[in-house]
Amino acid sequence: MKSFFAALLGIPSKIWTFYAPVFRELFVGAAASLLPLALDIVRELADSSKTGSQKREAAVKKLTSAAILNGINTSESLIRFTIESAVQRVKFEN
Repeated sequence: MKSFFAALLGIPSKIWTFYAPVFRELFVGAAASLLPLALDIVRELADSSKTGSQKREAAVKKLTSAAILNGINTSESLIRFTIESAVQRVKFEN
């Protein structure tokens, strides 16, 4: 699978072999730190009268602020992914 992504992105396999574990560790570590925060935020916003898209945008803003306060440096795409994961988990709980 690594070679598929490496070929897709035009990255030589030796470079991909070296950096893939680093990227995976950064992604998993940040997501693991953000998920408990995202779950709290999603549960808090679940009962509000906002629409789904308004709730998601509010969650992005709150999680971004929480990440900054906790010293977690991450991208908006990872924040949105974490929020969507938290939404699915909350739906599963109910």
